[in-house]
Order: sequence, then C-alpha cells, then structure tokens
Amino acid sequence: MITAAVIFGIAYLAIAVGRIPHAVIAVVGAAVMVFARVLTPEQAFHHIDLEVIVLLAGMMVLASIISRTGAFDWAARRGAQLVNCNGFGLMVLLVMITAVGSALLDNVTTVVIMVPITMNLCRSLNLDPVPFLLGEVFASNIGGTATIVGDPPNIIVASAADIGFLEFTLNMIPVSALSMVALIALLYLFFRNDLRVPEDRRMEVMAAAPNGAIRDRNLLIKSLVVFGLTVVAFFTHELIGVSPAFVALAGAGLLLMVSGLEPGEILRDVEWNTFAFFTGLFILVGGMVEAGVIDTLQEWMVDLAGGEERNLSLLMLYIGGGVSAIIDNIPFTATMIHVVGQIVGENPNGEINPLWWALTLGADLGGNLTIVGASANVVVVTMARTLGHPISFFRFLRYGIVIGAVTLVISGLYVWLRYY
Repeated sequence: MITAAVIFGIAYLAIAVGRIPHAVIAVVGAAVMVFARVLTPEQAFHHIDLEVIVLLAGMMVLASIISRTGAFDWAARRGAQLVNCNGFGLMVLLVMITAVGSALLDNVTTVVIMVPITMNLCRSLNLDPVPFLLGEVFASNIGGTATIVGDPPNIIVASAADIGFLEFTLNMIPVSALSMVALIALLYLFFRNDLRVPEDRRMEVMAAAPNGAIRDRNLLIKSLVVFGLTVVAFFTHELIGVSPAFVALAGAGLLLMVSGLEPGEILRDVEWNTFAFFTGLFILVGGMVEAGVIDTLQEWMVDLAGGEERNLSLLMLYIGGGVSAIIDNIPFTATMIHVVGQIVGENPNGEINPLWWALTLGADLGGNLTIVGASANVVVVTMARTLGHPISFFRFLRYGIVIGAVTLVISGLYVWLRYY
C-alpha cells in the first residue's frame, strides 16, 4: 500500500508541476507500478478502460474532418456579424459556441478548434484575445459538463456507473445551463471595459462575406449528415443496444469512408498523447485499487460525512472541486470512481446514485479554478503562449477561482434540491 501511494503521489505531483508532459508521467508511473510488483501485467491491462479511449478517438476523428470544411470559421465570422461586431456580444457568442461544441464533441477538441478562430477574429477587430480565450476555456469545462462526451471525467464516470447518454444529459444539462448564465454575468463584470472595437475594424469585418470561409461544401454536407446521425445514435444508444464508444467509432469510420480523405492524414490530427495519458493513468489507479489504498480512502470519506449520504455528496462535490484545481481532474476522477463504486455498491432498482453526479460536477467545474485543473486549460494556455499571448498562472487564477467557486456553489444547491 505504501509503495503504491508513493508512486501515485509522485506521479500526481509531477502532473501538477507540469514540467514533464502528462503522458510521459502517466506511462512511466504505470511501468513503475508493474516493475514494483504492485500489480501484475494482467491486472494492469484489466484496469484499462477501452470504452473511454475508443469514444475519445471517434470524436477526435469526427472533429478533425468537420474542421477541414471551414464550418467553424464560417460560424465565427457569421456570428460576429450577427452581433454587429460588439465586443462583449462577440465574447458571449464565442463562449456559447465553445460550450455547445464541448457538449457535442469534447472540450479539448473544441478549444483546439476555437483558439485559432478566436485569434483571427481578435486580430481583425484589434482586440486583446486573452479575455476571449479565458472565457472559452471556462465555457468548455462548463459546457462539457452537459453530456457524456463533453469532458473526459464524464466518460470515466458514465463508463464506471453504466449511465446512458440521455440520462446523463437530462441530469447534467440544467446545472450546466445555470452555470453558463453565471459565467456570462461574471465575464461582463471582469471584461466589459476591455472589449471596445475600433469603428474602422468593425466596418471592415461587417463588409466581409462569411461564405468564403467554407472550403469544401460537398464534405460539409457529408459531415453534417454523419454527425447528425451520430448525435441521434448517442441519444438512442440504449434502444439500439450499442454503447456511445462504438457509436462514435462508427460515425468516425463512416465519415472517413465517405469523405474521400486519406485516413493517415486525419489520424495525424488525433491527440495520441491523450490516449497514452489515459492508458498510463488507468494502470496507476489500478495499482491503488489492488494495493487497498482506495478502500482506506473510502472509509475515511464515509467517516468524515458521518455516514449521511447527502453530506457525502456535498463532500464529494467540494473536495472534488478543490483537488481538481490542484491536479488535473482526469486522474482525480479515475481514482474516485472506485471510491464511489464501493460506497454505492450494486443498485437493484437501476437508479443512479447522486454521488456519481456530485463526483462529475466537482471534477468538471473544479477544473476551472486553475491552469492545471483540466486538460482544456492546459491546451489553451499552451496554444496562447505559442501564438504570442501568454497567460500566467496567477492571471488565470484571478478569474478562475471566482468562476469555479460560484459554479460549485450552484452545483451544491442543485444536488441538494434535486436529489435530497
């Protein structure tokens, strides 16, 4: 148990510091777990959740092909004209696109698409892109809360708890929507004086034809049809008897087949580092399970909550939010699903225990507190630095700690009122 906890703790600390790529830390940590005989190679493979990896792979392929049509650029340009190139109106539009995109695709893929679009728009309008990028990363984590595919912790929880796509969405979309309202209000308070667009730039963008952004109309039509079918299959996957992972995989395969694009070219856009990170992480957590650390953590949390499930849900929500602010919310969720699973046990009625919703909300929304809290945060900050607009840890924290705290309070009230 001590060996497993030490290996896991060192890996967590290295992930939080962020000097070494997360994927490298997770893979090396997993290998050390096996070499230290905390778990056998067979046990290590058993703990890898292929449902999560396959679902992410399918969604990344879909997003990569759709982005090649120019649809995302068209939506941003057309949206800017709809709000008359008003600075705050444009910010609201971009964060809403990011939130919806994060719910339908996933938040990491969405921010990768949105960052260059935002940079181009802000350059055209002579605006500082950092407030927009911050708003988008907060929106990606909030919008990603709404569906299974929206945020990696959701995929992990849904797979562990056997939650269907529709059931997950119906339970999460109200709190996601309320949190988005709070986010827009807070963004107005933070940035309302920093979003003034020069008149000459506004007139120039208003006169531009957005249709020029579409690079391949034929591929766009094919992409919209396949993506629409994929979304329908997500919502009906329990009726058709196919898991969301294979729905995403089927959608990606179908779009690859009808697109006429070279598969190798598309697969180069897939975030293979993410898959390596997940694989190593599942093995790291598996070592904690096999060593009995998870059992000890479960007993501690139950004692702290006094055996009351409502208290335990709120504890899970707020501790989850706090821990996710210090480390990435993915390893936290991968660890805590075992704790919740052992507390909940088998439910003969088939009802989803509120502890699962509390865990999901804490991990997703707590990720907004700091740069290291969620994968989408790290991606946006890294891209912004590469493009010449660095965002410091403390600048992110100044806004993230308020937005994270407010949305976690909203989530606590939601869990209390809806489930207890």
